[in-house]
Amino acid sequence: MADASRPRERSDPAAESADNNTRDADEVEHHPCPRCGVEAGSPCRARSGAVAGSYHTGRFTKVPRLTKHLRVLTPTDRGPGRP
Repeated sequence: MADASRPRERSDPAAESADNNTRDADEVEHHPCPRCGVEAGSPCRARSGAVAGSYHTGRFTKVPRLTKHLRVLTPTDRGPGRP
């Protein structure tokens, strides 16, 4: 019989999403970007030189589990929008 006095643990969907986004970004950054020319280990760049808000398609499709995604966002710790 389950103990009704013990509260159930709830996972935070926002935290899980952030963890998944960071994991996706780490895997994407293992490859150089054919569009903007950044080397492996760096986020994609916009034409202005600022960090792009999402990774370029040619880069994230190199990760097999992300090939069907339409967009992979750059995590906030990578500094999107800042040069």
